[in-house]
Amino acid sequence: MRTLKSIFLSTSLLTVSLLAATACKDSALLEVAPRSQGDSQTALTTAEGFDAAVNGIYDRLQSVVLYGRDMLAVSEALGDNAQFTNKSGRLSGENRNLINNTFGTATSGGATWQTAYFAINQANLVLDNIGNVTFSDTSQRNRLQGQAYFLRALLYHDLSRIYSYDPGVAVPSQDRGGVPLLTAGVADQSKITFPARATVADVYKQIYSDLQNAIRLFSRSNPSAPAYGNLQAAQALFSRVALYNKDYATAVQYATSAIGGSIKLSPNASYIGGWRAPQNPESLFEVQFIVAENIGVNTSLQTSYTTLVRTGDRTATGGFGDLVPTTAFINDLEAEKSSTGAVLDIRRQLYELGTIGRGTAFIECTKFLGKNGTINLDNVPVIRVSELYLNRAEANYNLGNTTDALTDLNVIRQRCGLTAATLTGSAILTEIYRQERLEYGFEGHRWFDLKRTGQNVVKATAQGGGLAYTDNRILAPIPVNELSTNRNIVQNFGY
Repeated sequence: MRTLKSIFLSTSLLTVSLLAATACKDSALLEVAPRSQGDSQTALTTAEGFDAAVNGIYDRLQSVVLYGRDMLAVSEALGDNAQFTNKSGRLSGENRNLINNTFGTATSGGATWQTAYFAINQANLVLDNIGNVTFSDTSQRNRLQGQAYFLRALLYHDLSRIYSYDPGVAVPSQDRGGVPLLTAGVADQSKITFPARATVADVYKQIYSDLQNAIRLFSRSNPSAPAYGNLQAAQALFSRVALYNKDYATAVQYATSAIGGSIKLSPNASYIGGWRAPQNPESLFEVQFIVAENIGVNTSLQTSYTTLVRTGDRTATGGFGDLVPTTAFINDLEAEKSSTGAVLDIRRQLYELGTIGRGTAFIECTKFLGKNGTINLDNVPVIRVSELYLNRAEANYNLGNTTDALTDLNVIRQRCGLTAATLTGSAILTEIYRQERLEYGFEGHRWFDLKRTGQNVVKATAQGGGLAYTDNRILAPIPVNELSTNRNIVQNFGY
């Protein structure tokens, strides 16, 4: 993914609650990935080594079980935006919300948990050791340290929203707490611990601390955005985390700070084109890929969402189009029309009829379409500017600032070609939720947005009928390997 060397932490069962995956008895080793051909002795003793170590964390994010696919596609499958086509069989169990068909569990034995904690451990090792090395360029040290804090915060928030109830909406009789917090690196057997699950409040306290540290360390300029963590991205992530935490004043504060940054909302005329560019101009942070890191025709986002190779060409079939928009989702995009019957919402242009090369043609999402010029190779936006306006709108509504909430809501509506809404009361929140659904469609937000607001998941019978919020399947199960090696971990209710 990166031009710098990539460093990986090779671990085994000995890293237990963090990284349990096999029954191997080898101790943890810090080693440079073969492709980097670097000297492992320089790993965490030089500025170059820390560059490589931080890049290794970004490489982890590329995994299919994280931002290579699952954080987006599995979230959409679990929620109510999408329906499975069964063209390859992939994502059908997740879309029907079958037991044990969720993040990293159906086919990979808990690989989402494992991979996220691998990456967290890499961040911990960077943070543990970076103070011991002299950097000729203090700004480089700050940048690398800030990125480690930023990435650890992102990963802990992702783990929390997958495996734990979100603040304020727990089902008390089923609540087993948050996820284990490990903030010291495991580099050898002597560092192994067996932590229990922290409280959700403590997990959020740690995430807040990491983001505050990242913001303190990042410079005001964003030369590394969006390929690396940066100030505007850290502020934006803080607004998201605070919104989940029902800490609405903080969500407003950091959304406002991030909106003031250098990356701005795309205007109406260039919004669709931004999705065709190699790097989305609205991205504050995105996981980027080079050609050698192509995920391929089985599990890339492109193949998961569409059969098309390029827009407007139904003669060439590429992927499988395993997960496509429901009729209800498309109808919602088409709900507002001009006096002549034309669809007003420009986001509808990101969904078009696929090919018949894999069977029946469906309307498919084309947000991910080989933007790097190679089929199945996409840079993946994790945080976009539009989220800031909707975060702030929702937070302001909950603070009683309905005028401000409506103003931000209308920024997004008008950018998308819709007229300004004149709403009052709860209708404002309903429209904020609707715009969140349409704006982030197939970007991995919908399942988590339903979950953090305590809403039922409503689906057609063919998709399993959905889930009541009190259903235990709202939370993913803790991986069995983790339970067998760390007896202090308590499994989620119902598994």
